[in-house]
Amino acid sequence: MNDALFERILLPLAGPDDADRTARAIRPHIESGTTLVICHITQGESAETAVKTGQDQFAQTTYETFVSLFDRSDVQLRWATLEGREVAEALTDAADILDATVIVYTPRDLDSQSRLITADPGSQLVRNASVPVMAFPE
Repeated sequence: MNDALFERILLPLAGPDDADRTARAIRPHIESGTTLVICHITQGESAETAVKTGQDQFAQTTYETFVSLFDRSDVQLRWATLEGREVAEALTDAADILDATVIVYTPRDLDSQSRLITADPGSQLVRNASVPVMAFPE
């Protein structure tokens, strides 16, 4: 992989199940020395994305699930619990706030109707992010 591109990866996790899938999917592909900024987004009222201080129990469980499965001492892990209105918007803001070089995620299984209703956050992310976006299949 390109060292500069994958230097500081922003990795969103929706919850413990997603943390499990994501850790298993990306673990073999992450090179030594990489920094993973693992984030969870909570619903916020403000139009501005904010990095929250502290973590709620759900975010903490999500992070612990990821760490238990990822288990690599050669990769730096950082944590950021974000507050925002829309997931894709919060992630594009977070990429800038947290100096990410790329956003990596595992897509959620959404049927066509769900994609229409939710406006498919993955597509919004790809269109609006200021850094490259990479999706890893399960």
